[in-house]
Amino acid sequence: MAYIGVDPNVGDITFQTFTGDGNATAFTLAQNVVSGEAILVVIGNIVQEPGLNKAYTAQGNTLTFSSAPANGDIIQVRYFGRAVDQPTSFAMQLFKYTATANQTAFTGADANGAILAFSGNDVDVYLNGVHLDSSDFTASNGDTITLGSGAAASDELVIRAFRAFTVTDTVSKASGGTFAGEITATSFQTTNTTVDTAGFRTSDQTISENTTIAATKNALGIGPLTIADGVTVTIADGGNLTIL
Repeated sequence: MAYIGVDPNVGDITFQTFTGDGNATAFTLAQNVVSGEAILVVIGNIVQEPGLNKAYTAQGNTLTFSSAPANGDIIQVRYFGRAVDQPTSFAMQLFKYTATANQTAFTGADANGAILAFSGNDVDVYLNGVHLDSSDFTASNGDTITLGSGAAASDELVIRAFRAFTVTDTVSKASGGTFAGEITATSFQTTNTTVDTAGFRTSDQTISENTTIAATKNALGIGPLTIADGVTVTIADGGNLTIL
């Protein structure tokens, strides 16, 4: 069948099955989800309602029921999509709250059980789908959004939180730096014609790995050197090895 534009891209909607034992409320999902709304949960052919104080919540790879499914109940989970596998410590995350009458402060667990957390003022806030200007709310303590005017009962507040991250314990490519520990690499290359080192250069006294000096290479060793049993040093035709 022909289509106008790009042909539909159909993917596999995966599912997972658990069996209740009458005690367990938490189950481990095969893949991460951003909220309970990202999955469809069915118990005994009855679709369960997601949300805090509802049938279940889901966050990351954990599915949590408000009460334990009965012993022998078959729990089927269908995934609507796949969350990007990245640490939530620096991921963008969505939080959804249902307001009570005149509620201004939103914090703690949202409708899916996720705990509100953000960095600085890095949040977008939506009230009933309308994006709020930053003057309409205050972001404080990295865990609370306070509206300038109280919301009406059953209003939906959605918070899109952006968590900042920094890369630590690295050496800058542009500015350079110092490695405090040893560095191991299969090879070391430089575009300069000389390499500066400290006053002394140390090396092992025993060659413990098979080594080949290629035909296009000059090699320098500091002696005396011992070649371990079973180890071979090969100098290809045209290659050079000098031992000082």
